[in-house]
Amino acid sequence: MKTSTSRSPHRPLLPLADYQRIFRVIHSVLDSVDANIPAASFFFSVTAAQILKKFYKMNAFPVAGAAFYLVSKEGDGALSFGVIDEGKVDSNRDAFHCWVQCDGVVIDFMAPVFQELLAAAGHPMTLPRQMFQKDMARMCASAEALQLQGDFNLVPNLALTRDLLQQFMNKAALSNLSQVCLDWYRKPPKELDTDLVMQGAEGAGTSIKLSRLQITGAW
Repeated sequence: MKTSTSRSPHRPLLPLADYQRIFRVIHSVLDSVDANIPAASFFFSVTAAQILKKFYKMNAFPVAGAAFYLVSKEGDGALSFGVIDEGKVDSNRDAFHCWVQCDGVVIDFMAPVFQELLAAAGHPMTLPRQMFQKDMARMCASAEALQLQGDFNLVPNLALTRDLLQQFMNKAALSNLSQVCLDWYRKPPKELDTDLVMQGAEGAGTSIKLSRLQITGAW
């Protein structure tokens, strides 16, 4: 496996086709149980990190905290997660985002639904469905320093990350859904079944159709 120190600076750690497949599998499983997708960043990140470890042998892990992304330079074009406490950026269980870090790279698997995240926050805006995968070295020093589309600033909260992980592990329903994603996933170019039946506790199955959402590029 190539790490961020040996790969080309123009070659992403994770190919777009793989990113799209990981996103589609997780999104499809969550959608099948009518999950609140805009509030699912921790599930996305935990499950994606597990997929990266299992299928790509990557040292990937989820991180929760405050996050800022410049998605448009028109009007209020910053997507932000977190709170301002006594002039300092912070995050808590009610105001946070989650992403994956791996070999000096940040990968946000919620990026294709940034549009839905903005709409849920009361700021509807039409955005392209794109991959977010950037070297941490390209991160802006602060939210105020964001200037170009795709600029970002992340403020990890390790205590919150540990608490959320513990909560995740203690909820069998979340762990089971995450396992469904891992069992369904196949690394490209292997074929992936476009539908799946998820067995319920009482024997009734839930049919899951693979999302056809198309990712058109990268931030």
